[in-house]
Amino acid sequence: MNLSHLKMLIAVAELGSLQKSAEHLNRTQSAVSMALKKLEQSAGFELFNRQGYRLQLTEQGQHFLRQAEEVVRQQERLQSLTEKLKYGAEPLLTLCYDHTCDSKLWLPSIEHIQQHYPATEIHIDGESQMRALKRIDNGSADLALCPWLPLFRQYGDFETLPVAPFELTVAIASSLVGDFGRIPSSRQDLLELPMLIPQNLEIGINLDAVLRLPSQQRIRVNEVNTQYELLKAGFGWGIIPRHIAESALESGELVEISIPGFIQQVRLEIHLVRSANRTLGPAANTIWQEFS
Repeated sequence: MNLSHLKMLIAVAELGSLQKSAEHLNRTQSAVSMALKKLEQSAGFELFNRQGYRLQLTEQGQHFLRQAEEVVRQQERLQSLTEKLKYGAEPLLTLCYDHTCDSKLWLPSIEHIQQHYPATEIHIDGESQMRALKRIDNGSADLALCPWLPLFRQYGDFETLPVAPFELTVAIASSLVGDFGRIPSSRQDLLELPMLIPQNLEIGINLDAVLRLPSQQRIRVNEVNTQYELLKAGFGWGIIPRHIAESALESGELVEISIPGFIQQVRLEIHLVRSANRTLGPAANTIWQEFS
């Protein structure tokens, strides 16, 4: 029983197929099959039910999998910690933020790193469609700021800290209200107008299934600032972060839509996110501690 065998077990449990798991791990199908047999021989019981088309964990296999996942996580944390102890303060710190968030939230952290870790180079990347979360999961970023929903935990092993409130509002251009003749006040009104909607999120969430909002015509955009410009230009109605639309709402260029019981403001939180599987370096850990 070794770590590579446990990683193969986890892949097969997730993908349900020896072939897909082998492709995912860049191994041969026979190597994956042999690893499972060795694990079962070592454990003394069957891990998978092989009767159906898709491999399914047995009840004993499900308990075994949970412990295997924890062993692999612990190994990844140990490897990460070893690298940090070996090299000291990280030479590169990558901070991500979703474009729906205010990037100024990073400013105190950047100032602190400049003062206390002058040898650490800082990369700050803005991402759309929740790619920031995906980058935390795949290890290409150390910390990320993004709007947070509990369901995001199913897409990665994340640890988070609440940072700031995040409010979404439903808005429409006053020019489009003039053309339509009134502020939309019913589901039927919204059906008659185009909707500006983000493209599906990188972490696998279908926004149509989540939002369930009406519109016969949709314009999909992959970046919130583009959505904002189209919204002001009167191309449709849409849901947008309040802090982005604030000035246009105050000037009257945009008008809020509220249909009680159906569609209105949404209040969430921005969270600071890190991977639970990797140990932060000194600079990144300082930022985490400051936010906490």
